[in-house]
Amino acid sequence: MQYSTTEFETLYIQCFPPSMRLALSLLHDEDEARDVVHEVFLKLWESDGKVDNPSAYILRSVRNTSLSRIRKLDVREKVKLKLMLEPPPDDFDYEQRNEEVKKAIERLLTSREQQVVEKIYTEGMSYKDAADSLGVSVAAINKNIVGALKKLRTHFKTGKS
Repeated sequence: MQYSTTEFETLYIQCFPPSMRLALSLLHDEDEARDVVHEVFLKLWESDGKVDNPSAYILRSVRNTSLSRIRKLDVREKVKLKLMLEPPPDDFDYEQRNEEVKKAIERLLTSREQQVVEKIYTEGMSYKDAADSLGVSVAAINKNIVGALKKLRTHFKTGKS
């Protein structure tokens, strides 16, 4: 038996803050921490059954996923050092990059994902406020954000959609 939307929303509201604190304390990067927490909640939402102690399960999953990310980041840092990759130059055109991001959002994301990205990142709404505004569940907001960010990351890392 899966979680009902109401049960999952309650669980999300209850467990999101401590999960974010844990992920942030391990990763020291708010975006990475948010991605980890969203990933864990998405896996729980998509799972076929309920867990006995969902709060403990979520925190343990956030911890394990964060530690996995740290290991991957450590490998990335070693590769960067070997390749001597440098940060963007001082004359990097941030306006052009913003335009590229806007075009990618329009081209790659579904209309719902675009709405959710707009509410969360442009208007600065919380997930709950965005869910209320769009008439969907918090879990739906989470699922749309995870999907949208995954598409955008893939596009900008590989140059493909």
